[in-house]
Amino acid sequence: MLSLIILFVGWISLQINGDKVLKNTYINEVNLGGLNKKQAKEKLEKNYKLENIEVTYLNEKWNIDSKEIDLSYDVDKTLEQAYNQNRETSFINNVKKTIKANFGKKNNIKIDINYDDKKLKKVIDNISKEINVEVKDARINVNSSSIDVVEGNSGLSVNTDESIKNIIRELQKGNKQEELVVTKIEPNIKKEQLEEVDTLLGSYSTTFNSSVSGRSSNINIAASKASDVLLMPNEVFSYNGHTGMRTVANGYKNAPVIVQGVVQEGIGGGVCQVSSTLYNSVLYAGLEIVNLKNHSIPSTYVPKGRDATVTDGGIDFVFKNNLKYPVYLKNYVSDNVVTCQIYGSSKDKQKIQISTSIDGVSVAPIKKVDDPTIPKGEEKNLEASRNGYTVSTYRLYIDNSGNVARKEKVATSYYPKKQGVIAVGTMEPKKEEPKKDPQVPPIVPETPNKPEEPNKPETPEVVPEVPPEKPETLPEKPNKPEETAPQV
Repeated sequence: MLSLIILFVGWISLQINGDKVLKNTYINEVNLGGLNKKQAKEKLEKNYKLENIEVTYLNEKWNIDSKEIDLSYDVDKTLEQAYNQNRETSFINNVKKTIKANFGKKNNIKIDINYDDKKLKKVIDNISKEINVEVKDARINVNSSSIDVVEGNSGLSVNTDESIKNIIRELQKGNKQEELVVTKIEPNIKKEQLEEVDTLLGSYSTTFNSSVSGRSSNINIAASKASDVLLMPNEVFSYNGHTGMRTVANGYKNAPVIVQGVVQEGIGGGVCQVSSTLYNSVLYAGLEIVNLKNHSIPSTYVPKGRDATVTDGGIDFVFKNNLKYPVYLKNYVSDNVVTCQIYGSSKDKQKIQISTSIDGVSVAPIKKVDDPTIPKGEEKNLEASRNGYTVSTYRLYIDNSGNVARKEKVATSYYPKKQGVIAVGTMEPKKEEPKKDPQVPPIVPETPNKPEEPNKPETPEVVPEVPPEKPETLPEKPNKPEETAPQV
């Protein structure tokens, strides 16, 4: 018995330390057991030659050239794995594997494959273009006479990553054919969900100066981007999310905008008129206001308390469909009028009125500054003043009898006052010097010739006494009154 055991262990040791592959070692269906490395390599190369890969979907087939994806079989690496089946662990484990193999246990090894993953992905993506079908949700089409619901359709999408995994797995098994993984995508919104949309819930229009081309263009762009939007129940609408950043790349142009209470030129001027118009239609439709902020200056196109300002990356106008059925947003621009309309179910329709109240007025102060370039007594407006206002906005729900069933405070708007500046003239008028008459020599009248008188005796000339001159005393000039600075 001892001799037999010694002989058996020796025989097993020879298989472990020999130059041949362990018995019953298979590369897929190719048995390399009992072959040395050279023989095993020749057999692998004979059975694994590069061929085209065939991928299928339903009755369609596409061939992938192995060279196109840099496909190759790594025979040497695969052979090393086969050769080391009973040589890579401890002696006891190697003995166990060798004994099991001698008693018929198969050792299956996958052939090692090299390929360019990016190239294979590109090939599958190109094939996907012939298979993929875009999913389309049911949609609403509003025209002048009707509200129509358009049926959607299911979509198809090739799962590229899963398809590649399956292709490689089959190649490792020695198979050259595999079906692509294609997923059917059902529409999120189906026709039956929209069939209740049958009426106009709210509408509002504002006018603008169409001669200002930049502003007109921005209004058209913003109205278009925020139009044809379907909101399902509990879905939220973000104005900035739909209109995008106000940049030249997005098509917006330069136009007057309000920045920190000052009107100046900027990209996207006019988009706030669309947001304010939409805000009013939302009020009449009875939708929930989530986020709202008024301008710093009252708008000219809507009453105080009914404007909604927006900024890039900051202030947004957000509302929610809090109704039972879907609502649909539709915007129009015609000539110098922008109109925002909200459609929904007649089951959600409510009779709504909007009212505002001015809760407080803050009179703007006037600052006066001296201006030496303006004549004294005159004034010039440098900056117009603007009163401040606090305004409350209410939504009134009217019952069938015409009475207010519910009064909802929607917003409180604050428009800060702005100080006015007036220049007061301090320039003194120039004193005019009296005009001097031009010197004209006196005209001496001619004296007619008189007959000569006879000579008279000379009489001595008497000079009268002149009293001595008194020194002249000038009166003192009165002091000028001090000038006082005007009050500020």
